[in-house]
Amino acid sequence: MHKQTRAQGMVEYALLIILIAAAVLLALRLFGLSVRQVYCDLGVALGYAQACETAYCDDDFSSDAANWAANSGAAPSTQWSFSDGKLCGSGSGTIYNKCSQSMPASDYTVKLDDISLQRGDGYGVYFRSELVDGKVNGYTFQYDPGLRAMVFRKWVDGRELAPFAIQRVPADYDWYGEPHDIEVKVAGDTFTAYVDGQPMLTAQDGTYSTGSAGLRTWDSTNFCVDDFGITPNQP
Repeated sequence: MHKQTRAQGMVEYALLIILIAAAVLLALRLFGLSVRQVYCDLGVALGYAQACETAYCDDDFSSDAANWAANSGAAPSTQWSFSDGKLCGSGSGTIYNKCSQSMPASDYTVKLDDISLQRGDGYGVYFRSELVDGKVNGYTFQYDPGLRAMVFRKWVDGRELAPFAIQRVPADYDWYGEPHDIEVKVAGDTFTAYVDGQPMLTAQDGTYSTGSAGLRTWDSTNFCVDDFGITPNQP
């Protein structure tokens, strides 16, 4: 009888913990906080600065397009869509992350999770980029099946220059359908692109030292991405 009572007590205790956890999660959501952010804040407060990686900018596309501004191509309502936790782009155009325009650092890593290309000639990731009189100055890393390569390009007064770094991929590489994680690490005059955690190519150029981040499409491209983030560089 004693064992049965103890077992019942343990079940009740477990249920109580579950209810408390559910209440805490609900409270965090009501105040617009995440468990990850609370964990980060506690880690920093306790002296563990690397308890987590705090993002300069972060968007999981669960809300609207308030963090983004389209700058060229078709109208934002037809060129870009935000639904089902994804940002999707089609046709030709560019879109910038507003948060990235006020980042506290010029060195950072742009991260794209589960980005997939359905059709077209490719997409690009802008970094250290800005508009001057409506013309782009900056850099892009481009996932470019049209060239059968991944490349870094520089933009000067709205002109897209020839790649200053290029990595050819095998002829049987599957460009379409398969989601990938893309990272572009920007450190001084050195840029490194990673695909699914593996370094793809490295380039150097010192023309632009600051600027914001965003995305571009061209020709008949159609792609979607699940998450976008800009984080401090890791050692």
